[in-house]
Amino acid sequence: MAENYRARSSEAPAARILLIAGDDDRARELRELLLTFIPTAVVARLDTETLSVGVLPAAEGVMIDVGAARGAVDAFRTVRGRGFEGRVVLVAQSEDDGTLNQAVNALGNAACLTRDAIAAKPAGLAETILCGTDDSSPGMRALVRARRVLAAGEAALSLQHGINNPLAALLAEAQLLQLEELSPEQRSSTDRIVELCRRIVTLVQRLDGLAAPHPG
Repeated sequence: MAENYRARSSEAPAARILLIAGDDDRARELRELLLTFIPTAVVARLDTETLSVGVLPAAEGVMIDVGAARGAVDAFRTVRGRGFEGRVVLVAQSEDDGTLNQAVNALGNAACLTRDAIAAKPAGLAETILCGTDDSSPGMRALVRARRVLAAGEAALSLQHGINNPLAALLAEAQLLQLEELSPEQRSSTDRIVELCRRIVTLVQRLDGLAAPHPG
């Protein structure tokens, strides 16, 4: 039976992706990764029985990560033998896995990614699966939105770091001034500077909500 993972969005599914994974932990990890960048997708995990018999579910792409290269190639051949012509992504344990690359060249419309490459560029997995998809498709639109949200988070984090250091120094200087003997006007001005600095600190802390965002 196929194990379905519902999309996090209430919208109609943007894409259906079939997942063939070697174990439950890896399946959950890949599913979360895909939904991060294609939050409207439906990810259906296939077991061996469903892959070999019955009707293969319709999908825009198939991802295979079963560890051993021979097992991945066998699954790939079965998927093609069942008539699936869409995009297939094979996940290799290392760059030296020539067996998978040979299968990609032989069976076509596929790509091979290493686990290290996916860890280094998480968005690359979704991009590879959707490669060749029309830019106006729901899946690509969801991916573009996810990229923008992530870019906004990175910008927010950079802005936060850029503001924090000079703001902390300004607040410290103003607080030191409060310890001096000041005229009433000077003390009032210094107190306002300290209060305004603290308000800015509070506003900057809200950027934490944008740093490292999760599009889902």
